[in-house]
Amino acid sequence: MNPRRPLLPRRTTGWLLGLFMLFVGLNAAAQQDPPGRVGRLNFQQGTVSVSPAGDDNWYQADPNRPLTTGDRLWTDRNSRAEIYVGSTAVRLNEQTAITLSELDDQTFRLTATQGDVQMRVRDELAGQRIEIGTANLAAVIDGPGDFRIDTDAGAGTTQIAVAAGHVTLFGENGESMPLDAHQQVTVSGRNLAEATGAPPRASSDFDRWVAERDRLDDQSPSARYVSRDMPGYQQLDTYGDWQSDPTYGEVWYPRGVDASWAPYQYGQWVDIAPWGWTWVDAAPWGFAPMHYGRWARIGPRWGWVPGRQHARPVYAPALVGFVGGGVAGANLAISGGRQGVGWFPLAPGEAWRPGYRASQRYVDAANRAALGSRVPPNNVAFANRQMPGATTIVPVDAFGRGPVGRREVVQIPHDRLVNVPVGMGVPIPPRGAGGEHPSGSRFGLGRQVAPPPAAIQAAQQHQFQQALQVQQAQQLQRQQTDMQQRATAQAMQAQTQQMQQAQRQQFEAQQRAGAQAAQAAQAQQLQQAQRQQQEAQQRAAAQAQQAQQMQQQTQQVQQAQRAQAEAQQRAAAQAMQAQRQQQEAQQRAAAQAAQAQQAQQMQQAQQQQQEAQQRAAQAQQAQQMQMQRQQMEAQQQRAAAQAMQAQRQQQEAQQMQRQQMEMQQRAAQAQAQQMQQLQQQQQQAAMRAQQQQAQQMQQAQQQQAIRQAQEGRQRGPGRPDRDQAQPDRP
Repeated sequence: MNPRRPLLPRRTTGWLLGLFMLFVGLNAAAQQDPPGRVGRLNFQQGTVSVSPAGDDNWYQADPNRPLTTGDRLWTDRNSRAEIYVGSTAVRLNEQTAITLSELDDQTFRLTATQGDVQMRVRDELAGQRIEIGTANLAAVIDGPGDFRIDTDAGAGTTQIAVAAGHVTLFGENGESMPLDAHQQVTVSGRNLAEATGAPPRASSDFDRWVAERDRLDDQSPSARYVSRDMPGYQQLDTYGDWQSDPTYGEVWYPRGVDASWAPYQYGQWVDIAPWGWTWVDAAPWGFAPMHYGRWARIGPRWGWVPGRQHARPVYAPALVGFVGGGVAGANLAISGGRQGVGWFPLAPGEAWRPGYRASQRYVDAANRAALGSRVPPNNVAFANRQMPGATTIVPVDAFGRGPVGRREVVQIPHDRLVNVPVGMGVPIPPRGAGGEHPSGSRFGLGRQVAPPPAAIQAAQQHQFQQALQVQQAQQLQRQQTDMQQRATAQAMQAQTQQMQQAQRQQFEAQQRAGAQAAQAAQAQQLQQAQRQQQEAQQRAAAQAQQAQQMQQQTQQVQQAQRAQAEAQQRAAAQAMQAQRQQQEAQQRAAAQAAQAQQAQQMQQAQQQQQEAQQRAAQAQQAQQMQMQRQQMEAQQQRAAAQAMQAQRQQQEAQQMQRQQMEMQQRAAQAQAQQMQQLQQQQQQAAMRAQQQQAQQMQQAQQQQAIRQAQEGRQRGPGRPDRDQAQPDRP
């Protein structure tokens, strides 16, 4: 059994604590930005009620009020609802209660207390997390697909059915269970225990309603012009038309508005955390055009310019500029000695800056799509302020007290607004929750409605509190994990730097030792050569003395000695030369040995570096291959979806052509029948006319014969008729 590792020293612990506090501070600074993603009640059938975060009352839901963390929804009997968060659709069957436990840019956590919930995840999550919690389990969705969650509060069970995609179920004690497409399970308890005898889920009216909603969403024309992550784009199909403009590109024009209408004119200002004053439009289509993109006056009409389609949309509470209300020291006097406040829509290319605290990263992301749209030539600051009727003005004391209508709007001469300073922040601070507004108006909701049963509300509160605790624990765990990862990375980096520095020092020491050894060997060889040379010189001197002594004996002996001395000198020279060559060879061998040792060390270091590079390259290649596979799979899925959509469109076009041909054939047949009937009628009329003419002629002949007979009777028997023709004479 391995012994436990010793505790970290105090200095390391203090350093890690300081790093953790720095990380928490940076995270807190980043959390000052409100979320750039909200939910929207896209469709409702029957009675759908909502309880905003921080309020225990229930109100009739308003589709244009944004949904965010902490909001609760309830569908009553014979009611249904559809919610969109980005491109993800959440459908609720009747008598279903849910809570938006967490909703921000990275996480969408939904808690289902009772009822049937169907979720369709259209796009790849790309680092986002979607989780559905019930009283039994937590289901984490890994990617696109269709999922059904049925929660039976009375039986204490949860049934999960996966039509497409993949989901992982988690129990209370860390149990996990994967579910793939065409799989379902019914769980009881909180440890993923399968319920015995649970019947499989059968198709129902709710499934058919969900399929119809999917079909309508897939065929939305507006999805060709805006991102599917923009809530409320489906309503643009019913209430307006898309047209191409040479200046702004694709523009959406609303239908059914009068000539004096302007954006942000009919609706209300409500205080919704964490943004503050938020515009809730009164038009059924007034969500996407009032929180994304810009408005432009094009000819006699107002047109909405959505901006770049592929940029991820960031929610804004209202994209307007404010005048009056004391903003920038400007006062806007209206009738009765009161002060007014007005607002107008921002034009394409004009940057928006929130009145609340936000980082520059958040502001840049909110303006990225709109600033990427085309800007008209000769653009001036706040172009829409120059447009008559574009600014909506109300008294300051009426701002935020209820819906803005024709009676609340104040009319002043337009030339008084041209030079009034403009501010982005709402010039009126949010009012407290002191109850001075009518019931529900401060939340942008309708009248109060009956809440769900008390048991469901208690379960919602309990599960919401549990979700908050889990969220806080997970957030703390993520922070600790990030801190540990950063500390580990920095420790590994420091250790790597220390190892590299030690290797460099060791290599330099080896180089110095090799150089010193070579220098010592060379010095030793030089000393040995000097000693040998001195010895040779001494021997030569002794030999010279002996030769001088023997010169006196005989000249022949001297000559022999001289010859012998010369021979000895030559031999000594050869020996010295051989010694020098040997010394040089030894020096070269020592240098070669040092170079070989150095080369071997360099080869080892290069091999280690090459191995590390190979491992890094292999890891990078594997990661690239994985990313390529994922991209290919995503492209294949998109291509398949596009092919299916194109096939469906082609089938619909063919069906429409067949219908048109059938209609044309029926019209031709009807026309031919009409022509035949007309001809028959004409023939019958001609025959009737001939018959009438023949009858008239017969009647005329009869009348003439009658007149002649009468005239004959009047003349008598002896009186010849004057007019009677005389008989031919013989």
